[in-house]
Amino acid sequence: MPKITKFTKIAFLFLCLPFVSCTSLIQDTQNSGADLVVINAKVITLDSSNRQAQAVAVKSGKFIKVGSNTEIQTLIQPDTKVIDANGKTLIPGLNDAHIHMVRAGMYWKYEVRLDEATSIPEILQLIGERAQKTPKGTWILTLGGWHPSQIKERRMPTLEELDRVAPNHPVYIQALRDMGQMNTVAIQQSKITAQSVLPGGVSIGKDVTGNFNGLIKGFNGQVLALKAFPTPSFEEKVAGLQLVMQDFNQAGLTSVGETFGIGVDEGDYQVLFEAWRRKKMSLRVGLHFPTINHDDAKKWIKSTSSSSSDDMLLFNGLGEGVLNSVGDGYMPKQFPINNEAKDELAKIVALGAENKINFQFHATLETTMNAMLDSLEKVHQTTPISDLRITFLHAEQITPSIMTRMKKLGMGVQMQNRQSLGSDLMQTNWGARANDIPPVKTVYQSGLPLGGGTDGTTSSSYRPFISMHWLISGKNWRGDVVRPTEKLTREEALKMYTQGSAWFTWEENKKGTIAPNMLADFLILDKDYFTVPEDDIRWLKPVTTVVGGKVVYQVKE
Repeated sequence: MPKITKFTKIAFLFLCLPFVSCTSLIQDTQNSGADLVVINAKVITLDSSNRQAQAVAVKSGKFIKVGSNTEIQTLIQPDTKVIDANGKTLIPGLNDAHIHMVRAGMYWKYEVRLDEATSIPEILQLIGERAQKTPKGTWILTLGGWHPSQIKERRMPTLEELDRVAPNHPVYIQALRDMGQMNTVAIQQSKITAQSVLPGGVSIGKDVTGNFNGLIKGFNGQVLALKAFPTPSFEEKVAGLQLVMQDFNQAGLTSVGETFGIGVDEGDYQVLFEAWRRKKMSLRVGLHFPTINHDDAKKWIKSTSSSSSDDMLLFNGLGEGVLNSVGDGYMPKQFPINNEAKDELAKIVALGAENKINFQFHATLETTMNAMLDSLEKVHQTTPISDLRITFLHAEQITPSIMTRMKKLGMGVQMQNRQSLGSDLMQTNWGARANDIPPVKTVYQSGLPLGGGTDGTTSSSYRPFISMHWLISGKNWRGDVVRPTEKLTREEALKMYTQGSAWFTWEENKKGTIAPNMLADFLILDKDYFTVPEDDIRWLKPVTTVVGGKVVYQVKE
């Protein structure tokens, strides 16, 4: 255990507690039987032979046997839980390798998610139903994960429409990070006026009399709106995080990569640690801490160790943000990284290499990736980094030459479905460069490790099957083909979301495959992933979700 510093006590109090061993040995299955058995399933193993099976048996959180109904039924004992899949498809649990779950939990209990909305009437119905179920004055929020381009009206709900369905509740509906709309009660509680000082890049709408009409535009718009939201207590944040995990399980997620992100500070990290301490984790988390400079990175590295992990909460490295002076996005022009920032980045990576720390870098643009590679290659000349798992996140503008440089450094790529809702913005800002990106097929075929994810819950929907539909079909949410050649097969997309994502936390030999001694994380789906019409993939949902041999979600009969 590392020395406990004042910094450690703030951010890593959970490390002081004893750990339960993360290693569980396969028992004598013939004598002790199984804890859980699933029979009559179409089991997609994704093992080396890519075989299918009928049934699985689980003991102490791991698969102990995969085979026919007859083979597995011999392991059923009086206390074995038995699930009859009735011919449904069973796949490995899905792993969103890059998401912002802790941030989502802060206001999740107030959220009405519009991830699957198709029209304004549907949106208004969802908001109206929430208003009827909650006390007057309770906030109703949608903090991203959808966009007007996905619904047939191609617009936001209006102030008048929100007032009609929720006249006694403050309502704020935000589309991605582009824009948000308040109703009258929310405007009153926000105290935003036409004279308010606005964050950089933010503008507000005004009515014919010049008064604020509830419309907020700009990436930092949520910062302005946030001031009016209820301030959750620590316990409310813990409870909110559990709600998020439950909804993630219901959507098909059994693992995530957490990088905290905008709006989360060191005190909020304790929310995740507390859920872990209380054994309230219903999915596995691979954790990365953002750092602003070399000295900050040094503090994190000194306060952690590889022994500070178990199968539910794993410290994996630093990122997504690594420097205050490095950033990019959907910008009309390439975003240069100056030499000073490149030198600082090299210092941080060298420190990580010396301590065997992994990195994940936010890198959307070609120039950003090339500049970062300059720093990484400089470090590699004196301190090899190819035995780490260094990652570019997003990488929409990745090129074959960048892939070649990355392969030499042993790097990997995680690509999220931000194009699914952001294709119009990419087209506006990047022009022809936005066609057929990100090149998921090219990256997959290059042999670079490739993980799936969403960057949810604000910048995209957290629902994995929406993302997988995007990978397979090449379509954005509303059905336009935006990647005509850069598509994956269903099997490739599934591997990307299971084995692929597991690589980034050094767990490809522990999860992502249904085979003996692998962690028993799996889904039983309502429909067959491999045979449903392509556009129906996004509507797939599990009827049962299992993490470590425990049922964490099951449709009620």
